[in-house]
Amino acid sequence: MFFTYLYAPTVMGLEVNPGKSILVSTAHDEPAIRLEIFKEVFSRPAAICYLTNSERAFVQEQFSERPLLEDVLGVGVDLPPQQRYPRMPAAADDEGVALAANASQNALAGDDDAAVPDLPSHLTSRGSVFRRRHRLHGPIVLYGGRIDPGKGCEELLNYFGEYVKWGGEGTLALMGAKMMPLPEEPYVRFAGMLSERERVQALEAATVVVCPSPYESLSLLALEAMSVGTPVLANARSAVLVEHCVNSNAGLWYADRDEFVECLRLLVKDARLRDTLGRNGRDYVKRNYRWDVVLAKYEQTFNRVRNGR
Repeated sequence: MFFTYLYAPTVMGLEVNPGKSILVSTAHDEPAIRLEIFKEVFSRPAAICYLTNSERAFVQEQFSERPLLEDVLGVGVDLPPQQRYPRMPAAADDEGVALAANASQNALAGDDDAAVPDLPSHLTSRGSVFRRRHRLHGPIVLYGGRIDPGKGCEELLNYFGEYVKWGGEGTLALMGAKMMPLPEEPYVRFAGMLSERERVQALEAATVVVCPSPYESLSLLALEAMSVGTPVLANARSAVLVEHCVNSNAGLWYADRDEFVECLRLLVKDARLRDTLGRNGRDYVKRNYRWDVVLAKYEQTFNRVRNGR
């Protein structure tokens, strides 16, 4: 199996035994995919697997010669357990946080009758750990991934600045590797590189998760946000992101600055809408991106390749 069409291990590896090879292309509209060499790459394997229907439609339009065996399989997403309390660090630095952590463990163990500690809301509310660690208050608009102009981050910063200029509330928090300078504005906060646990806490703390990249073959950020019940705001130039929003009914999408401002304003103000979109997102990920669902599809493809069908 070869993941991502673009790199040398895929291009050269497919030459070894094409009849037993599977390509998971992770393709999207970018200049490199139009190079002549990739016509052979997409015609060579025994099967091509796609992450979304939008990716499949793009590849079929781009390459006329492809294997007979093609399917949309997706990729697995780790679903965090539903808890009554935020995910607290195992070692807490105050008694209140330690009590909340114990309550979380009891809930995970299935102890529904566990005593609920009488703690202030700032310790037990959703996403409180991330908010306290980064001193964030009010609405949080979260981006996660490579902080780079190519990922739409420059445009995101400009659009969010306009949102604030027109009276919008909130902080734009960015987590991931910083590949570009960030403006020194009070409404922009760089959270840095986070551990897996901290990422989940950040996604839970977010009021909205924004996906600004116009180039996506899947967008794990969008699916991870949906898996914890946080609505997404996506770039309409990405067919994959729009597909997720339409199929899940768990997010909105914007085509320009004005749409970004109005969509974000609506999501921040309407808690009932956010709750509905959040429930829809969790259901969408459970139906389509649980590991057992995805791996069963891969096993079926393996069997068809083995049998030469």
